[in-house]
Amino acid sequence: MKPFEKITEVLEILKQVAKQILLVGVVIGGFLLLWEIPHHESNALSHKDRVLQLGTNLPSYEIQTFLKHISTRLPRYREEFQQAEKNTGIPWILLASMSYQESKWNRHAISPTGVRGLMMLTRSTAADLGIQNRLDPKKSIAGGAQYLSHLYNRVSDAAERPDRMFLALAAYNVGIGHIKDAQLLAGRLGKNSNQWDDLKDVLPLLAKKKYYQDLPHRYARGWEPVQYVKRIRAYRKILDQVVKQQEKSQQVEI
Repeated sequence: MKPFEKITEVLEILKQVAKQILLVGVVIGGFLLLWEIPHHESNALSHKDRVLQLGTNLPSYEIQTFLKHISTRLPRYREEFQQAEKNTGIPWILLASMSYQESKWNRHAISPTGVRGLMMLTRSTAADLGIQNRLDPKKSIAGGAQYLSHLYNRVSDAAERPDRMFLALAAYNVGIGHIKDAQLLAGRLGKNSNQWDDLKDVLPLLAKKKYYQDLPHRYARGWEPVQYVKRIRAYRKILDQVVKQQEKSQQVEI
């Protein structure tokens, strides 16, 4: 082998080694980045707030925003939510958590589809409830609670708590007709139509023609009510803990 060819061969070997070193560096860098992001995000929360985050699957920035709104927005409407509990029997913390998912407790919230207010009532639902101004916080909260209670009563009483309420919440989001469709489909698939853990797996199938084509209400974005209920449950868990901490603090002060 000529000297020039040897040099070329050595350079080629070095080139391949360099590529391998670069690849290893990229992989290690990726692992470090994946490690750093969640730890940096977690460190943005106080110890108390990290405790609140456990089991919610919500990112830290959402936890921080929610906690901020609990302090700055919720106090304006807390009495209305508590009054709605007295009227319907639905826990005010659940109603408040639902309202936060709907509007982030923004009384002026309006969606592209035309629903509006703290409880994001549709025009037709508001009319059925006798509500003219959907942006009125008091009427919105009372109306939303009343409508959720109505949906709860329309869900089969074969569904036990808390599943029956989860089904009612899902119906508030996607409509009771699509919930009935999902229950029908669940029965066909050999699942329990009255258990949320089964129905949340069936609901996304309403977006597939194979499953919805012979159902009464046909297509629905079935994944949305699943996420809707999941987030309300997460907000409720956090809010419940915050309220308990506030009550405990008040008792200590007394």
